[in-house]
Amino acid sequence: MIGFIVPVKPKSVSKNWTYENLLLQRTTESICAQTDQSFRLVIVYNDPPEINFEHPNIIFVHYPFPSVLVNDIEDLDYVLKYYSEDYAEKMMDKGKKIHYGCKIAAEAGCTYMMGIDSDDLISNKISAFVNKNAGSNKAGWRIKKGFIYEEGSRILIKQFNMQNINGGTHIIRYDLITIPDFTSNVFWNYNLFEAHGYTYHRIRDFHNELLDDYPSAGLIYVVHKNNYSNILKLTRAITFKNIVKKIIRCKLILGKIRREFNLYKLETIKY
Repeated sequence: MIGFIVPVKPKSVSKNWTYENLLLQRTTESICAQTDQSFRLVIVYNDPPEINFEHPNIIFVHYPFPSVLVNDIEDLDYVLKYYSEDYAEKMMDKGKKIHYGCKIAAEAGCTYMMGIDSDDLISNKISAFVNKNAGSNKAGWRIKKGFIYEEGSRILIKQFNMQNINGGTHIIRYDLITIPDFTSNVFWNYNLFEAHGYTYHRIRDFHNELLDDYPSAGLIYVVHKNNYSNILKLTRAITFKNIVKKIIRCKLILGKIRREFNLYKLETIKY
């Protein structure tokens, strides 16, 4: 059985808490729309999410440890080679919550884990695929194919290396996930799911196992005003590369893909 882990950022760092919850509700509905309902969704939070959606497979978990300030990260010199101080602090929070969620999902009987950002959407076929192949004891899968969706747009942009731009692209067998002492603040211990393209190499180099490629598009990376990363600015930049990409890779959003990923405009949510 697969466990989907969704970390929720603290309310104190949210740019717009109401908007964050709209995104989270859509993500939660997307995950719970799986064609195979043998899964668990663990939502790890500091502040209780304010969403109007219930499902028997959801496990809400309050994260019981304090937030880690950047200067308390034990391997900070290593981290600052790759991240700014602000981004490192946010990724530390996210990584800790994902690993804590993996622990909870394993206790609920899950053998494969997938960390998903609280604003992204996934295919409703993932649970069925993983459960069908779980008996092979594969290390897991990386999702290379997917789409970028700018909130409110009528098109998707096809992506063929999603693992390089989005952290929620790896499904990993639980025994390959190190569950550390959560009082420790070593960034390396918590960034397995957030290592993007390096996750594949990390599993290979440290466990001598290979992640397979998920066979179809598995994720929609949602671009909006509240992303931690600079993705909105990059996708809106008027460059030759972006223009060509939108011409060649664009895909009109039709009913079939809306249903598979539970993609709808946020304005349609009624509170």
